[in-house]
Amino acid sequence: MKPEKQHLLHDLLDEQRDARRDSTLQAGGRILRRRRWRRAAVQSFSAIVLLALAVFSLERMTVPRPAVLTAVPVQPDTIQSLTDAELLALFPDTPVGLVTLENGRKRLIFPRPGDEERFIKRL
Repeated sequence: MKPEKQHLLHDLLDEQRDARRDSTLQAGGRILRRRRWRRAAVQSFSAIVLLALAVFSLERMTVPRPAVLTAVPVQPDTIQSLTDAELLALFPDTPVGLVTLENGRKRLIFPRPGDEERFIKRL
């Protein structure tokens, strides 16, 4: 008898063939299920990471809005003006001059270049 016919007869007459077939199918199903779950987990994690990166990059690209300032009326009796000596004392070890203009207003003069930018901040 040829070996192919012998294998066919053994397969037909083998009583444990169904049990081996079932266990092989179950093992294969477990392996495929595990691969499917792993693939879904990797895809979900990748999507979450990409979404987080997009949110953070958009957040960095937006320009922060300046704070809204509202004008509060000041009571005239709460305003105190500085005397000339007090104003000049605010700039120790810095050459500074106080000049009176023709209209009566006073102006602070900084003879060294860069001192005015360092001390006076304009809004």
